[in-house]
Amino acid sequence: MAAASRHAVEDSLKHIVSIFLRGQTVNSEIKDDIHRLLCLFAETSKLQDSFTHSISQKIVYLVMRHSDNHQTRVLYEVLLSARLDIHPHTLTHFMDRFTLMGRPDLSMHVLRKITSSGANVSYETVQFSCMKLLRTRFHEIEWYKVQSHLLTEMLELGLRPGIPMLNAMILNAVEAGDYQTALAMFETARIHGIRRDTITYSILLKGAVQNLDEALVERIMHMAEEDGALPRNNELVYSLVVTLLQIARLKDTNILTSANRYKDMLRLYSRYCNIVPLQELGIYFSMGRTIDKAKTLSDPSPKLLSVMIMSFIRLIGRSDLVQALYARYQTLLEQNHGLVAPTAETDHLANAFLFSLGRHRATLKTCPAIIKNMLKPSARTNVKVAQPTVRTWSIAARSYFFHGQRAAGEKIIEMMRGRGIPPNLVTWNTIISGYASLQDASGVVNAMKGMEAAGFESSSSTLKALARMKDRDQLLDALRRVAANNVEGLYQAPDSNDPMQIAIEAPSADGNGSIQNHAMTGDGQGTKSSGLMAFTQQGMNYRAPSNFVDASTRLDRFRQSLNEHRAAYCREDDADHGFLDHLQG
Repeated sequence: MAAASRHAVEDSLKHIVSIFLRGQTVNSEIKDDIHRLLCLFAETSKLQDSFTHSISQKIVYLVMRHSDNHQTRVLYEVLLSARLDIHPHTLTHFMDRFTLMGRPDLSMHVLRKITSSGANVSYETVQFSCMKLLRTRFHEIEWYKVQSHLLTEMLELGLRPGIPMLNAMILNAVEAGDYQTALAMFETARIHGIRRDTITYSILLKGAVQNLDEALVERIMHMAEEDGALPRNNELVYSLVVTLLQIARLKDTNILTSANRYKDMLRLYSRYCNIVPLQELGIYFSMGRTIDKAKTLSDPSPKLLSVMIMSFIRLIGRSDLVQALYARYQTLLEQNHGLVAPTAETDHLANAFLFSLGRHRATLKTCPAIIKNMLKPSARTNVKVAQPTVRTWSIAARSYFFHGQRAAGEKIIEMMRGRGIPPNLVTWNTIISGYASLQDASGVVNAMKGMEAAGFESSSSTLKALARMKDRDQLLDALRRVAANNVEGLYQAPDSNDPMQIAIEAPSADGNGSIQNHAMTGDGQGTKSSGLMAFTQQGMNYRAPSNFVDASTRLDRFRQSLNEHRAAYCREDDADHGFLDHLQG
């Protein structure tokens, strides 16, 4: 093929590709035809001479992007055999695709092609492709062995790991429980001048949590100081504090050891961050340590300050102290405290207060105030206070059911639905657990119907909730009655004078009137549409569908599971509602 005609064909091919392969959705027949055209063009080039020819990388990339796995492999082999020049950046796209296909052998073949071309393998795209390859598990059992072999091959090719690869290597070692290798890699990187980042330290801290190793946390902290990452890296301080809290949560602790763990967290925090907001909240103890006033410490981020408050709630935890802390917190929020106020922009702290105070009957009365302060924050507050989320409502409902206050728990669920927030799986399990605690078999069964109608499957937490029913036969009888469409009269209307309802719906202090219209459905007078009866319109209390007999049969098979879970029955159940879930982000 003459050079002129070859360029003309390539230009035509480029034009066809730009027209038909630009979008995300492509006609399959046209896609296949263009793939064949490119392969034919490559084969024709190979037949003409023995020279290496260039080809538009745009054509190669777009055709590969729209190819299936088999076509991608064929295209790669044809391009290589035709001695068409493929840019290293384009080769990384092939490498990533082969990794996704579960073909590490082909990915390594591409990497060898990249290194043999003399390309700079420290390019970010090459490093990230290697990282993806190292983080993909190609073998369920011996994955670490496979990844270690791939790493060895990479190093033999002369690849010098950058931060992306280093983090992947250390994370693999941590997940495999090979902490010595993880630390050795970390130290080797330091010796070779590879600067560790916050992610690197966070990976090692993950290992400290897995191993419940507080000494490792201390060691990582000192290494970060040597690297210069501390004290200025607020994100790393946050990760260190969270790690100590997670270890404290996982270890068996009593009141004394919990207090000591909180002091450890205070020592770490005060080493790097401004202690004034903790002092103003009343949760800082000097512990006899002198603070260097000449040393300028950084202000904590909202999430770091939040986790310190949560740590006090979780580890100190006395209900009277938590209640007093909430009062101080709310005061500082209304005063628009520069560091405290931004913590109210997410629901995490409110949920922590709710969960803690809702565990004790003496402080249960504070829970409505927490929700009310979220629904109708003070006009003096400048920050955008987070509205109650499904997690907030679920925690509140759990608190009232936990203390046997059925009407209040039902009202919480109704208010949640009235604000357009549908229950999630945790909410349904909370409702089921609440009725099971009250030994209300009909309530349990109807809640399970609602859960299935909402598209949720029963989980181990559902079984744990069902284990609260002392009379299994009563539960199974209720299931059979529902299966036979005998579902009337399952609920009592909640008391419209319930103090929780009155507190939440009372006129606000700023004189703007009741927040009832924001919170309630129907006429709000405690009629039969109140409480869980509000689910009637949503399918909660409808006549059983024809397939519900199957659901009843499945529940009948829970007999053995109920016995097993009864032995493991625990008042803590699944109501923690992800107290630390947001810390993992």
